[in-house]
Amino acid sequence: MNKENFEHWGLLPMSYSKLNSWRSYPCQFIINKIFKINTGTNPAMFCGTIVEELLYDMLKGNDSPNGMKLALSDFRMNLRDYHNQEEVDKYCKLIPKFYENCKALFDRFGNQPIHSYQEELETFIEVDGEKINFIGYSDFVWDLGDEGLFIFDLKTKGRMAINHSDKLQQYIYKKALEEKYQKPVHCSLFIVTPTKHHFEEIEFTEEHEIEIKNILKGMNMVLDVCNDPIDFAHIYQPNLSDFIWNNPKLVQARKDIWGI
Repeated sequence: MNKENFEHWGLLPMSYSKLNSWRSYPCQFIINKIFKINTGTNPAMFCGTIVEELLYDMLKGNDSPNGMKLALSDFRMNLRDYHNQEEVDKYCKLIPKFYENCKALFDRFGNQPIHSYQEELETFIEVDGEKINFIGYSDFVWDLGDEGLFIFDLKTKGRMAINHSDKLQQYIYKKALEEKYQKPVHCSLFIVTPTKHHFEEIEFTEEHEIEIKNILKGMNMVLDVCNDPIDFAHIYQPNLSDFIWNNPKLVQARKDIWGI
């Protein structure tokens, strides 16, 4: 493991989103993080941000009748140049449904003052003697004294699904919070769809850390042999059937880099 490889390509501090993008969507990672091309957001991603902010207002007791109206206006404004406005319309109809099902978290913790939201967290993962720095931002955290910290990570999804990758992200946040506050940390996913919600408490094992380390080792091996951004493009070839190419900006970047 050579930390300088990550520094050379501007990948430190590492984040779980970078790690997951590398493993799951390597060509998009190459576009965004190696060639530094900004391909924007999409309605599904920005929907999660809007719902999260609405929920935070609810937990603080600051929700208002105009809150949803303003949130939807902000949603449309930020996506006014998005290529598929029908998809924007679809999510404008879904956001109130997601929000309604978020109230289960308020019912569970509404009488407890929230400890933090979007708290910047820093930690490291040590691989073969090298410490790879990570940064991240937690969702909703409550401090219940001797019981410890309870973190709930909101995931808005079209259908109920529990993803292993979401649990890996929480492993990193748990490690950072334990180091910062020196108390037990309990992690749960709060999965919300337009029709239901689910709390998924996470039980971690040593395999979660091993998996993260293995991904970092794989990254290091590729970073070590690449001297120019185009070297990455020679190693990883785009699958033209992948759903990510629904984004015209990604398609243009693909043509510029791979010529296809």
